Parts: sequence; C-alpha cells; structure tokens
Amino acid sequence: MSESDRRRWDERYAGEADRMDEAPKPFVLEVADRLPESGRALDIACGEGQLAVWLARRGLDVTAVDVSARGLEKLARRARAQGVAARVRAVRHDLDRGLPPLDGQFDLITCVDFHAPALMPATRALLAPGGVLLVQVLLAAEGHTGTFRARPGAVLDFAGELEVLVHRESPGGERPAAQLLARRPG
Repeated sequence: MSESDRRRWDERYAGEADRMDEAPKPFVLEVADRLPESGRALDIACGEGQLAVWLARRGLDVTAVDVSARGLEKLARRARAQGVAARVRAVRHDLDRGLPPLDGQFDLITCVDFHAPALMPATRALLAPGGVLLVQVLLAAEGHTGTFRARPGAVLDFAGELEVLVHRESPGGERPAAQLLARRPG
C-alpha cells in the first residue's frame, strides 16, 4: 500500500465521529449463530474496529489488523468503553505486504469489505480445524469498479478446500457485494 493510501485511510478515520455504523454489517448479524463465541478471532482490515469489538463482546480473543493508526486508535477507545480491551489486540500492518506474523490458529477469521485475494491462501492456513472464514467483498459490477472490488464469482476462490456454508452475490443495487461463510473440516 502506498504512503498516500495510508494517509487516505487515516484521513477517513480522523475526527471523533465514526465512519461506520456501531453494529457489524448485516451479513455478520445474519450468520451470527454459526460463528464461534469462544476461542481466537482474526479481523483483517478492521478499520475502526466495530466488528472486532463485537466479536470480543461475544467472548472471542481478537487480533485486529489494519494499516490505519487512526482506525486502530478508535478501536482501542471502543474496546475500552465496551469493557473488552483485554480481549482485543490491535496490529498496525500494511496488508499489501501479506499478513503480519501471527502465532497459532484462529477459530474465526473475518475480512469484511476488503478485497484481498493474495491473502486468502495464508488466511485459510491459519484456520483451526472447525474454524470459520467470513468474507464480504464489494463487487465490480456495471457502474461499480475500483481497485478493491472483486469480479463476480471470485469470492468462491477464497474458500479453497473449505466447506462452503453460505455463498451469495448481489451484483445490482447501490452496494454490489459477495458474501461467503466457509468452515475448515475437523
């Protein structure tokens, strides 16, 4: 990620107000009953940390990774305010260089609204047996293009050898997206 990209994300998260809603994305809430409530979670491209804190409140120990120092500052404030600071570890890292060094395996890995196909093989390798991968990506559809958008059908490639539990794509509308929930057998 270029220095200008880092600055852009820091500027986006500048100020006291949140850029994102307090609650996780609707897809996360929809599949919440299939997500673990204990163990370890990895939140890739966590932004301001809404999902990471929600996962910690559910009982998971969360490693949250993002390039934006400002986003991670908001995550830390949110975790303290919600009483889960001890369950959340923030890692500032440029994901264009791969995943940061991580110890052990994770029971849940999330990557929401960040298109990172190059990270997926390493991400899948970090899943514990029975672990769950949750991905939501924006789609490159008619009138919607950009660096961080996936082509239709690409999210299934993220699953690799994992068992697909949920897969759907909504290529139309204001926010075309693909969603995937998959589990490592075991």
